[in-house]
Amino acid sequence: MIDPRGVLLEFGLDLPHDVAIRVWDSTSEVRYLVLPERPEGTDGMSEDQLAALVTRDAMVGVAKVTLPQTGARA
Repeated sequence: MIDPRGVLLEFGLDLPHDVAIRVWDSTSEVRYLVLPERPEGTDGMSEDQLAALVTRDAMVGVAKVTLPQTGARA
């Protein structure tokens, strides 16, 4: 809670400084849900296709959902 940006960086997520980070602690009465940001270029995808992109790390807020790299050139 002291350095959330540093903790995210340890997980490999380097967010731009214009992205606000808010830390909310859960209690026995209140729970928070992380909703991953929809990646660009997914407008025509079905719910099942989108769900296949979401990783565990994205659901706990330490990674962004990304499209798989296809046809990468050497």
